[in-house]
Amino acid sequence: MTTTRALLLSALLLPSAALAQQSTPPSHSPSGTWFGAFTITTPGKKVMHNTAVLIIDQPGPHPTGSLGATVDQQSPWTNAEATNNQLRFHLDAAGGLDVTLAFNANHLTGTATGSRMNATLDLKPAPGLLPQAQLAAEITAADQQLYAAFAACDVPRYATFLSPDLEFYQDHTGLTNYQQNLDALRDRCAEGITLRRELDKDTLIINPAPGAGAIQYGTQRFYSKNPDGTEHLDATARFTNIWTKASGTWQLTRIISFDHH
Repeated sequence: MTTTRALLLSALLLPSAALAQQSTPPSHSPSGTWFGAFTITTPGKKVMHNTAVLIIDQPGPHPTGSLGATVDQQSPWTNAEATNNQLRFHLDAAGGLDVTLAFNANHLTGTATGSRMNATLDLKPAPGLLPQAQLAAEITAADQQLYAAFAACDVPRYATFLSPDLEFYQDHTGLTNYQQNLDALRDRCAEGITLRRELDKDTLIINPAPGAGAIQYGTQRFYSKNPDGTEHLDATARFTNIWTKASGTWQLTRIISFDHH
């Protein structure tokens, strides 16, 4: 067996954390979730484009998992086999489909054949693509920890929730980056100005961004602490956050803060 073929075999059979170390960019998703295109050709030669989410629950020579259009619409597979650099399994959905996928660099590509349709698949690792309830819980927890560090002026902890590639768009200050936001928090706290952020939970929306992470939207209020310990409302704004789990933990990669008043 050549070195290249041995690496491909290892990539398919090892758990997703090990798979992440051999793909670029790395995927640290513990669920082994993949997302991409599902292009259907019907017996009448009509072509339709859809999405596919593949979840490898248990890797190995006879892996378990499921496939569906979304992470919350999944059909479990049967008769799965992983050999060399290929994954084969059967789906009862859509009148029955036999799926063959090959691991190639950072992709799983292949075909699904059945009596009602044939399809091609092109999938990439999708860290952070989770069932809605789990996604909402994880983003909510990350959000709370982020702003606990913000209120406590804990700059090192705050930094762990920001991607080094952060782009922060604000309707008053324009575009700032990762380092500028850390410096701003450090400087403000050095001046003795502390802010507490309060999220309006009734406005909160959390949606997946397949292959990228998650989208969080809502309204937030910032309160400034007075010298006597009381607080006053400093600003109210709406926000849209893009979270990524590419590093293995949730980080903000894009922030849009607007409608300040």
